[in-house]
Amino acid sequence: MGAGVRARSRLVADVGTTTVSLALLDRAGRVVRRRELPNPQQCTGADVLSRIAAERAARSAGLVDVLRRVADEWGADPRQEVVAVANTVMAHFLLGKSPSGLGYHPYRSRLSRRRVLRAVRAGLRLVMPPLLGRFVGSDCCAAILASGIHRSRRLALLVDAGTNGEVALGDRNGILVCSTAAGPAFEGATLECGSLAGPGAVRSVSISDGRIQVHVGGRRQPESICGSGVLDAVAAGLKFGKIDRSGRVAGGRLQLAPRVWLSQADIREVQLAVGAVGAAVRLLLRSRGADTKDIRQVVVTGRFGAALNIESAVAVGLLPETTASVRQHGNLALRGAVMVAREPELMAEAEALAGKCREVMLSGRQDFESVFVEQMEFRRWR
Repeated sequence: MGAGVRARSRLVADVGTTTVSLALLDRAGRVVRRRELPNPQQCTGADVLSRIAAERAARSAGLVDVLRRVADEWGADPRQEVVAVANTVMAHFLLGKSPSGLGYHPYRSRLSRRRVLRAVRAGLRLVMPPLLGRFVGSDCCAAILASGIHRSRRLALLVDAGTNGEVALGDRNGILVCSTAAGPAFEGATLECGSLAGPGAVRSVSISDGRIQVHVGGRRQPESICGSGVLDAVAAGLKFGKIDRSGRVAGGRLQLAPRVWLSQADIREVQLAVGAVGAAVRLLLRSRGADTKDIRQVVVTGRFGAALNIESAVAVGLLPETTASVRQHGNLALRGAVMVAREPELMAEAEALAGKCREVMLSGRQDFESVFVEQMEFRRWR
């Protein structure tokens, strides 16, 4: 608005690898403004490892400046702390620390884990819930807080299949967490005809009268396809035999509309993402000594997670086939950050739950590669 300072208003931010999600709370704690903006570091690479490799360029991309501009435009009270959540690499950039130590073994962070973090950057007083591990950030901590799985009596699974995917498995007695390189396929933007969800983007795909039908946002002709549509399209292609379990596409591409298709390269990118998330779930279950039948609740979050068709996710092997109840949320990380901004005493609860979390380093496991390759196959699993 740019109409002056709103007394006691607070900015809240979820800084993702691809997207920065922002909200403004008024003095009563109500969300009065929302906005999503692209992470300006995208020009230096699509994932966190490429950001580390191009650290100097990523630093100069102006990540903190995005928060500063929005805070000024919305008139956020500069006396109030900005509650921010992020994965560990974005947290380093946001809080002014070099993430270089996370780029090679033994993957050392320059930020403390399991405690609240604070910094002043570009005139903003930033406060961040605890990081949960070397590659599991405060965004996962906030999502767990918002989901309530840390209070659950029964085993729960939380999946955020964003570019830097994070998975949590546990209950009130303890939670295993891990990061998995899902990549940007589920965001849609890196595919040949891909885009973020918006007018003209295929958001879902169904089968009717023996034919594949696309459903488009904005009442326009199909011009692109976003993440939720991609998963539906692959599931439909599998059902029709146009895509086999190995990911091979008949004719080299799956045509969905005159100007929208999935190429063989697109399908391979989706396979890598499905394999990464599926392997993370399986290996956390293995680490816990549990099976899919033990899961009583599944929580799926993120821009992609809120829109995906659960049946399609199970059909391609992204999620296990289970009798557990399933909840979908748009952005639990941002919701958790908003909760902390409204009730600062929840930061102590966030620290307590962080103490119950144990990070599982997937790449350090001898069985990771075999499980990952197995999970890349499009098939149901339990």
